[in-house]
Amino acid sequence: MKVRNYADVTDRILEALRKSEHLTVWHQAYTTSTYPLYCLRYTAEQKSSPLIYVSAGIHGDEPASVECALRLVELLVDNDLHNLSPFPLNEYNWLISPCDNPYGYERDIRENAAGLDLNRMFETPTQCPETAFIAESLQRKQCMHPQNTRNNTIRKKGKIELALDLHEDSDSNGFYLWERRTSQCLPIGNAIVKNVVALCAINQEPSIEDHRNENGVVTLLDQVTTKGWTRGRYLAEQVNTRCLILETPTHLDWETRIAAHLIAIQTAVKHAL
Repeated sequence: MKVRNYADVTDRILEALRKSEHLTVWHQAYTTSTYPLYCLRYTAEQKSSPLIYVSAGIHGDEPASVECALRLVELLVDNDLHNLSPFPLNEYNWLISPCDNPYGYERDIRENAAGLDLNRMFETPTQCPETAFIAESLQRKQCMHPQNTRNNTIRKKGKIELALDLHEDSDSNGFYLWERRTSQCLPIGNAIVKNVVALCAINQEPSIEDHRNENGVVTLLDQVTTKGWTRGRYLAEQVNTRCLILETPTHLDWETRIAAHLIAIQTAVKHAL
């Protein structure tokens, strides 16, 4: 039984595309004729700016993640909102995949039409149309020649420097995140939690899914395999990027969950880049 309409999502995507030439369709595919999948590219004025990947809605029963991704898109294309934002989001390049499981989203269920948890299918992503779409979006690269950035450091154009995967947790009593990084990479999870705590409680359980939780931060260093082939693992091992999986508790009200995601995104970008 449908409880949401995916057409509302696509209408907002198409409206955003009409508003700004900086926003384009990076990749598009279909799960069926009724479910177009979109990965959007926002290109900053300074094209050599860092590239950030934001994904949402791989689990259909986590709707605030989808709403946050859509609002991020709308913030980027609306010039009037740039001045209202406390953080210069439009100074970065973005890949945004707003809703990766339309079937589950419409029905408020975790799985896709085949009954599969898409966030466990990334060992062989081609086996599902949704995960194949995600992998194809991530594999597309622009020119890989070195570019000089504003601070004279070298950055490879097209490389994703930070990935943020938006989720929700119906069993959690507070916000928390998974931080997938190499042991050489400086942690930023605590800085994110420090800002989110002003909006909502933080999950203080000693462990989450058998992983140690330290004040809302679960750290997965290097090649951690115990959670299976999630998108986070795929991003870390196949795309070679730092990945944060952000989890808001679904018992909180709608706007608080969205705001928590947005402040977590802004804080992550500020501290990682």
